[in-house]
Amino acid sequence: MKNHHGLIRLLAPLLLVSILSGCSTSGIEAIGKPDDADLAKQLLIHNDALAKKITISEMRSRKVGGLLEVNLTLTNLTSRDKTLAYRFSWFDADGFEVEAETDAWTPLNLHGAQSVSVRGVAPNDSVKSYRLNVKGQ
Repeated sequence: MKNHHGLIRLLAPLLLVSILSGCSTSGIEAIGKPDDADLAKQLLIHNDALAKKITISEMRSRKVGGLLEVNLTLTNLTSRDKTLAYRFSWFDADGFEVEAETDAWTPLNLHGAQSVSVRGVAPNDSVKSYRLNVKGQ
């Protein structure tokens, strides 16, 4: 239990807690903009109950062959298994979504206290930022 509190304290500066009405997801969103250090890691939480059970504990990105590749680690903060789904959204330099909603929701079973990496690759080289949406099933 102490390890979970330490992880939460470590991630506290990264958390931006917000309850928004009319959101496209009722879970957690991670927003990454690798070129801007101040905005590189943000979490938007739309479901406080899920946010107390699941966290995005690490966000990494790089360019591979001109395409943005991201790797995020989802961590189950509880001892119970969680059934989730996640989906990436990709945005160009002007903030417009690239190939909107072409990525399907990917199911994910996250066992108690487990951490799992999820990876996404942008559909083309115009992508400058991304969003990972996570929702409970």
